[in-house]
Amino acid sequence: MKFPFLIGAAVIFLVACQGSKSIQKSHVILNKDSVFNLSVNSNDSITIHYIGCTGFFIKKGNDIILIDPYFSNRHGRTYVSGSILKESTISNNLKGLINSVFLHTIGDTVDHSGLIKALLITHAHVDHYGDVPYLFHSKHLNNDSVKIIGSSTTQHYLIEDKIPTKNIVTSIEPATDSTEGKWIYVNSKMRVLPIVSEHAPHFKIAGKNFNVTPENVQTKKHPKFWRQYAAGKTVCYLIDYLNGDGSVNFRMYLNSAASNAPYGFPPRSLLNQHPVDVAMLCVASYQNSKNYPEDIVTWLTPKSIIACHWEDFINYSIPELKEKPKEVFATNVNEFFNRLDRIVAELNSDIVYIQPNVNTTINFFYSNSIKEIAK
Repeated sequence: MKFPFLIGAAVIFLVACQGSKSIQKSHVILNKDSVFNLSVNSNDSITIHYIGCTGFFIKKGNDIILIDPYFSNRHGRTYVSGSILKESTISNNLKGLINSVFLHTIGDTVDHSGLIKALLITHAHVDHYGDVPYLFHSKHLNNDSVKIIGSSTTQHYLIEDKIPTKNIVTSIEPATDSTEGKWIYVNSKMRVLPIVSEHAPHFKIAGKNFNVTPENVQTKKHPKFWRQYAAGKTVCYLIDYLNGDGSVNFRMYLNSAASNAPYGFPPRSLLNQHPVDVAMLCVASYQNSKNYPEDIVTWLTPKSIIACHWEDFINYSIPELKEKPKEVFATNVNEFFNRLDRIVAELNSDIVYIQPNVNTTINFFYSNSIKEIAK
């Protein structure tokens, strides 16, 4: 069932939205590069750079995983007629921003050395997929080595956007809470596991769910405007950095959309083998899913949580958000953290949770009983 009348209303909401004026007070927004110790005696570290939305650079040694890279925050007025980022439409300011973030995270404005081994896409909405074709064709990504992982809908868009099939991982068997799925080994030191999830509705009105973008690909014709990009199947990811003997060195979990249990739940058998060190949890639209984030936090009991997708990515650019943070429209971020407070207290846990501002780097130091042998 379609609701075309909602598009006009959504555009009005998005254009009118100037972000919530009251930033949550119970937890400080991390606005500068910082260090966190996850263990008393640390012998290892990992670097996580938050781009914004659910975009992350995750770096350990010379191996980087890039997730949902989105730099071109658009204003609500472009919702109807705006297209995804292209060389012909990118501004010099945005080019400079992308170059500066790549320089900060990988040491170069483009990935000549092939440090970015994998690019993970959680779903095909424009704020998760939309900048990928530009980054590939502009050679910010190393076209000889990067592997792109995502759902069948994402794969469809990648091919339509002229990404070579050699760069697209197609043999994807996502896990559920009770089935283990199939690990994708990026190399001998990294692996990722897609997990079946869902996407919370953008709005709930009188108990009914409404979305401002299609859920699935409607046509084989390539979308012209960014509102036409369908989410497709949403996936979460477990991301493991491995020791030389194949054991888990550091484990991360990422979801890019709030969901109802058990969607997005990794198999319990895997969590019993090694816990989640850092969970990156989406804030946007959390109120439109039942008992989120309580259920996923209880299931994972991670050592640390990074709250992401909390900022107003539609109305403000990354530089504007860096200078003055704004909350995503129609989402009470403070209440999200209040709910985290309550569930962590109920679990009697010492989980650390962080709300980074866009374009902020976090260095985690931790204890790894089996030190990785440098190759």
